[in-house]
Amino acid sequence: METIIIYAAIILVALPILASTIVITRQQNVRLIETFGRFSSIRSAGLSFKLPFPIQTAGENFSLKIQEIAEDVNVKSKDNAFVSVPIRVQYRVDEATAQDAFYKLSNAADQIRSYVVNQVRSTASGMSFNDLFQSRNTFEKDVATTLTTRMGEFGFRIENVLVDDPQPSAELRKAFDRVISAERLKEAAVNEGEAKRTLQVAEANAEGEALKIKGEAFASFRKTVAKGNAEALESFAGKTGLSPADGLAFFVSINEMEAVRDAAQAGGRVVFVTGSNKDYQHGAVMGMISDNDAETSREVVSQQNLNQP
Repeated sequence: METIIIYAAIILVALPILASTIVITRQQNVRLIETFGRFSSIRSAGLSFKLPFPIQTAGENFSLKIQEIAEDVNVKSKDNAFVSVPIRVQYRVDEATAQDAFYKLSNAADQIRSYVVNQVRSTASGMSFNDLFQSRNTFEKDVATTLTTRMGEFGFRIENVLVDDPQPSAELRKAFDRVISAERLKEAAVNEGEAKRTLQVAEANAEGEALKIKGEAFASFRKTVAKGNAEALESFAGKTGLSPADGLAFFVSINEMEAVRDAAQAGGRVVFVTGSNKDYQHGAVMGMISDNDAETSREVVSQQNLNQP
């Protein structure tokens, strides 16, 4: 009975000791083994064993996953422009030197932020405002070089550095908006002026073409009328035996008689004064009125106008 009790006591004591020798490490993590408080080894993911407690102890799972730090760094360019540079740093613990990352830094994220801010401000101080918007690669290269050198000493590996477009301050943004607005208004005015000039040129060309066509049509009309009159006068002179001058005088007298008739029918609203036909030798024959007859016609027309209400 006493033997059973002794064995049971030994088992009860041995079980915790044996359990303390087992080390289970999670995936993408490492565990640091200390011997009497001093670092001795690193255990990767899976099952491993160590000396029992208190000879050796295993630390908590130490993550090897990639982590990211986001920081908006306010910088001042050499031409006194204030800009915010958004930057992202992706980093992870190097498994081969995980002990340095675990023991040397108490807060790796804050340390990386300090290096990022210092490096970005140092790089931006030698650039103009316009250069800041064209130097994303420069920022990324400088920050990556600095962090790789400095953080490598502490067991960290820099995976990537990303720099977004710099963001100007509110005052600079308003100034840019005014500049862009002024440029757009200037372009609009130039375009409107060009459109107006083009329209005026087009209208002038159209008007010139219209006048040219009207002129050609009027010249053709005059030519046709002249040709018709010549043919009519030639036919009239040939059939009557009169000279062309007498025929022309006859046509003129007919036009004057029609004008007098139209003036008389106008009710006093139109006054028509005929010319003298004393130069025509055959005025009576061609039906043209004499000076006395014309005067009589005027009196008759005037009397008719007076009698009208």
